[in-house]
Formats: sequence, C-alpha cells, structure tokens
Amino acid sequence: MTRLLFTALLLVLYSSAFAKKDYNKPHGHGPVLSPYKPGKFEGLSLNKSEEKKLAEGKSVMKQSMPDPNDPNPAGGAICVQDIQAPLDAVWSQILDLDNYKKKVAKVLESKNYKVAPQKDGKYQIKTKMVMGVMPGYKYTSFYDHTFHPREGSMTWTLDYDKTSDFDDVSGHWHVAEHPSKPDCTRVFYACDIKMAGSVPKPIINFIGKVALKQATSWVKKESEGSPVANLPKPFDSAKDAILSK
Repeated sequence: MTRLLFTALLLVLYSSAFAKKDYNKPHGHGPVLSPYKPGKFEGLSLNKSEEKKLAEGKSVMKQSMPDPNDPNPAGGAICVQDIQAPLDAVWSQILDLDNYKKKVAKVLESKNYKVAPQKDGKYQIKTKMVMGVMPGYKYTSFYDHTFHPREGSMTWTLDYDKTSDFDDVSGHWHVAEHPSKPDCTRVFYACDIKMAGSVPKPIINFIGKVALKQATSWVKKESEGSPVANLPKPFDSAKDAILSK
C-alpha cells in the first residue's frame, strides 16, 4: 500500500470514528456496566508492603472483586491513596468538578449542567467532560454522579439522556478517615470504561492504568496544598454528614 493511500485510509477511519455528533440526543442504550454501590469496597484489604507504600506517599493498585452472579459486573482496578488532609478538604477537590480543567491532566473541559440536592441528603451532579488522551483523540462524555455524604462516596454512570463518546462508564470515589493517622484521609477510586468501536492500544493503556493513578495523585496534590479548603457552595450543607464518618 502506498504511503498516500495509507494516509488517506487513516483519515477516513479517523473521520468516521470522530464524526460530528449530536450530543443532545439520547445515548442509544442504558447501562451496560453495573453501577457501583456507595460505601466501602467490600473484601479489599491491604498488606504490610502496601501500607508501607501508602505511607511513602505512593498509590497502590488493587483488584476489585465483582459479584460472580452479576451478568455485567463492574469490576477492575482500584487505586488507593493516602492524603495528608482532612475529609472535607479532600471532598472540596473531588466535588469541584467545574474546575477540573485547571487541576487534572488531560481534562480539556469540565462543566456541571445540573446540581440538585435530593430529599434523602444525596446530591445529583451532571457534568460534561472532555478528555484529551493523546494528539488527535479526545472524548466527550456526560456523567450522572450521585454524591452520598453519609456513605463517604460518590458514584457515577453516563447520563444516558445525552450521547457520549464512551460506550459506558461506571465509577466510584470512596473517602474515609485513615485507620491510624489523625487528620489523614484514605481515598479509593475505581472507574470502569467500555470503549466504543476499535480503539488504539495506547489509548486503552492510558485509560486503564495511567489515568487511574492520576485520578488520585491530583487529589492528593491539591488537598495537601489546601488542607482547610471549603466545600463548593452547592455542597456546603453536606459538611456535617462528611465529618460524621
């Protein structure tokens, strides 16, 4: 195949994969991955070596244990990170979705289009996010988060009322007091992504491994840099529930 023909073929594949979409249309299907439940990651334990690594400021990758009876289990890697900052300072960063572009590598745009307190004390947060993975590849997706202050968790899926470039997403933040260090927080993060169509291996590697570690490292950096940060305004009423954990 000549270089000119090969280049033309790449352009056709690229244009078909990233053709302009009407993102305001429904996604085309509902959940494929099972959503995470708020609260602790059941069955997850850390050995002495992993505890030592966390104490050194490094993150630890663990495998989640999906329900064997679930036909579409949400399971995969969980990233664990210790942060020298209190619970509310950590949540102030995670909930600051409107400003992820300033703090999180590869995030090109992040904007809430709905923040709604619920009668049961939870919050629904819908967010548009654009992520640039590598030159020529960016993914626009719409997320439907549920913040559970009493459980110390935020879970999310896609907002299926809009079209996203990812085929499906299921994620979970869990933030807890450190088991032995005062004013220190232990953070758990998991996010399962189902890609749409054929995807180059470097992108899969980035999303599956690198992005998972970066998700907790930026929270550590920002939280430790602002250990007395306040919760974003829509969530300030959740502070007591967070600190009661």
